[in-house]
Amino acid sequence: MKILKISEKLQKIKIRVENNDDLFYLKNFIEVGDFVKAKTPRTIFLEREGEIKKVGKKYMLIKIIVEKVEFQTGLFQLRISGRIVEAPKNVQLDAYHSIEVKPGKYLTITKKEWKTYQINRLKEAEKRTPNIMIVAADTDQSILGVLKNNRVEIISEIKNPFSLVYEEKKIFEYYEKVAEEILNFAPQMKNIILCGPGFAKDHIAKIIREKPEVYKKIVLSSTSSSTISGLNEIIKSGFLEKVCEENQLLKETKIIEDFFIHLKKDDGFAVFGFDNVKMAKDANAIDILLISEEKLTKEVEDLAKEVEAKGGKVQIISTLHDLGQQFSGIGGIGAILRFKLKWS
Repeated sequence: MKILKISEKLQKIKIRVENNDDLFYLKNFIEVGDFVKAKTPRTIFLEREGEIKKVGKKYMLIKIIVEKVEFQTGLFQLRISGRIVEAPKNVQLDAYHSIEVKPGKYLTITKKEWKTYQINRLKEAEKRTPNIMIVAADTDQSILGVLKNNRVEIISEIKNPFSLVYEEKKIFEYYEKVAEEILNFAPQMKNIILCGPGFAKDHIAKIIREKPEVYKKIVLSSTSSSTISGLNEIIKSGFLEKVCEENQLLKETKIIEDFFIHLKKDDGFAVFGFDNVKMAKDANAIDILLISEEKLTKEVEDLAKEVEAKGGKVQIISTLHDLGQQFSGIGGIGAILRFKLKWS
């Protein structure tokens, strides 16, 4: 995500969506009552021979007041719907419109209420834009690309100089060369998708296994070729979206795991339920406040503001994964504490 302009006074922020991870942040940032402005397609109707006829779609700048925010996991798409409050002259105001949000989209969001923890999450998203490398490998050639704004930029191509009739040692030299190239780029990468039509990817992964800090970034998949088509196949297959989803959820999953570990140990460093969390807040004991995305009521948001004012952190928990659903099942609000509390 790229924050292009921010005004706390006007409670307005302009951003560019850069990857699928950003959609997770935005689905919790944009709320009913906010204003969202974007360039978006709108069906055009004209009166011809006394009849209103559809003449096609045109991209235009439209501003809506948000009534609904939908996140479509399968399509990896965010849809923001509401009534039009600002548009070109030929567009009816107060009509309904939906803005589809994907990587590359520019949005101007005006908040009905400026919440520090939400802005901090967007700034965090800007810092955490992931670098994902896709490597398509086969016995004759390999190609390395980096995902940038949902397109692949080729960074290296390696041809196998040896005929397949050569001894196994020569083929292994080729695999080592591909592995070495991956290792060169690995420090800047968050994830490395290693794919291809045969077993070359498995041999290369086995070599990289000797470098645990890189091997943990490797995700294996299958494609029909080891060319640019293979890289694009990964993007179209939905596999990339799964990797991005796992990236975004990794941090909050770790936090929830820590929370449940404290609960299981009953060591006094975790509380749940609104009343208990409020008492912990009053004692300035909260290190991390956990809130399920389904529980963001006005009362809970006010509590989050007070926690932040006292130096605590706020983590919104998605219900798109099992631990998030489990957390929602115990009330959807909890906290990891700085110190134990003495309960009367």
